[in-house]
Amino acid sequence: MAKKRSKEQLKADKIIKAQLMKFGDVVRDEAVPTSRRDTGRLQDEMNWRVEKDTTIIFAQMYYGAFNYPSGKDTGEKNALKIAIDNNIEENTKVIIKNINDVLLAPFKKK
Repeated sequence: MAKKRSKEQLKADKIIKAQLMKFGDVVRDEAVPTSRRDTGRLQDEMNWRVEKDTTIIFAQMYYGAFNYPSGKDTGEKNALKIAIDNNIEENTKVIIKNINDVLLAPFKKK
């Protein structure tokens, strides 16, 4: 039997889910234009979804891993992974800050 989550846990999960939704859009918006892709059927090669409020899953077609970013010849070759690496630290900090603000709000003087 699953444990009932507290109000604080539910608030934290909502904060995490909201930020992950923004994170997914930012990553996709950054990765798609830099990848070399054709128009038409290849436009939806990179996707993401949030599961269980606290998990984000990025997916791309198999050929997407070899879809090198335009104008970049060194380092990582996967445009989606580059976009995730560029944005993950900032989004993690935002999630931590927002959760701390909500949890500490009752203890702050008004």
